[in-house]
Amino acid sequence: MTEQPHDEFVRVTGPFRRELLTHCYRMLGSLQDAEDLVQETYLRAWRSYQDFEGRASPRTWLYRIATNACLNALGHSSRRVLPAGLGAPSTDTHNLGPRDPEIPWLEPIPDTEADPAAIVAGRAGL
Repeated sequence: MTEQPHDEFVRVTGPFRRELLTHCYRMLGSLQDAEDLVQETYLRAWRSYQDFEGRASPRTWLYRIATNACLNALGHSSRRVLPAGLGAPSTDTHNLGPRDPEIPWLEPIPDTEADPAAIVAGRAGL
């Protein structure tokens, strides 16, 4: 019996989901945005999977798609709302970075993928 295109796609691309999430998170600084962009990456990959010739590894191919999706999202600043109240606008063009080494809008990423029920139970005990 031959493998269906959907099953083959999942088998080839599935193992890279977690590392793509980490890659997108590092580029975007937001877990929710990263999850959205991983979904976008897989959607784009699925649409073009029939044209994937295998000249590059599936990992390289997915990373290229994810990087382009992240760069496009970063280029559209209207899509991403930054938190208000981080400080007054600066006129100093020489010091563009934050003074505090911790970036206040950077969200932490969970260490492991946990069962949603376990997360809810853990929060209920707080």
